[in-house]
Amino acid sequence: MANMSIEILTTEFDFPQRAAGGALPRVPAGKYYWQAREHDLLTARLTIVPHGRIGVDLWWNRVGGPSDIQALFGIYESSVELGSLRGNGYDTPALHRRGFGTFAVNAAVQALQACAAPGLHVHGVLSNTSEYALPPEQRAKLDRNRAEFWRRFGLEVVCRGSPALDYLRGTVGSMQVVHGGLLAGQFPRCVPLGEFCRTPPAGF
Repeated sequence: MANMSIEILTTEFDFPQRAAGGALPRVPAGKYYWQAREHDLLTARLTIVPHGRIGVDLWWNRVGGPSDIQALFGIYESSVELGSLRGNGYDTPALHRRGFGTFAVNAAVQALQACAAPGLHVHGVLSNTSEYALPPEQRAKLDRNRAEFWRRFGLEVVCRGSPALDYLRGTVGSMQVVHGGLLAGQFPRCVPLGEFCRTPPAGF
């Protein structure tokens, strides 16, 4: 359950709503925002380009400038590709394993399912080049954690090739959001798209 002491700073919720028992209406392209404050300030921006890409950017205790976390998926004619998830790796310990990546991917999954066909294949390569110089034992642990992270969203992780790499496999329809838990012990890790708004917060 979300911490009820948080203050939601974006209140003009105008993301297209799903009718009871029905499908989501056509999702207009554009940027949608969600911002809240508890002890800290979290700002999220969802960028939707139908038949193009879905991007989720997070800012932690600041607004504007390059985002701290970014999840990016490309939408193609016959597939969806994980382009990147950056900013929440072991090399950013303040943001590592604290729910930031889960929040970003949860928003992306919802947006993908709102504007992409459920049968589209999802694929991508899981890696972090900054880990290559680490000891093998530490790299193996990070690989396991990364694979488990993506499996929670309903995707398979398969290892193949030489050198061996982990690949994502699934469909848009098989993806699922991860409910429960708090980001940094304060904010819900899953925010419904209906709580995002088009009006940017101050500083954007």
